[in-house]
Amino acid sequence: MTPEELATAADPTILGNYLAELPEQPHHHGPLTSIRQDEFQGHSIVIKTTYEVTVDGAPIAVPLMVSNDGHVHCHALPTYEFLSAMDTIRSLIENFPDDFPGGDGPGGGDNGGHPDHHAHRTDHEGNV
Repeated sequence: MTPEELATAADPTILGNYLAELPEQPHHHGPLTSIRQDEFQGHSIVIKTTYEVTVDGAPIAVPLMVSNDGHVHCHALPTYEFLSAMDTIRSLIENFPDDFPGGDGPGGGDNGGHPDHHAHRTDHEGNV
């Protein structure tokens, strides 16, 4: 693809029309499983991780995918990469507050409505 073709394809109107014409992806119900696979020293490794996520006691179907290096991706936030599933859900709440009624919301709480990202979690660096 030439730079000119890329610029044309990236035009918001053209890209928006293209995306609008794509078939709607099916919505999954129930827990979703992320599958990672690798070959290591002649061994075939398969890791299946199943996520059941609730927010305020209500289950949400969120497509969490984990890469082989352990980073979490979510289709709802395609340009983001997270170190944990918890950080992913926190970001969903921050980016889509209308989908999560209740809570402190923007501007509430002691920290401007942002969750305390340092409390009640353990990440890969051993921080709690």
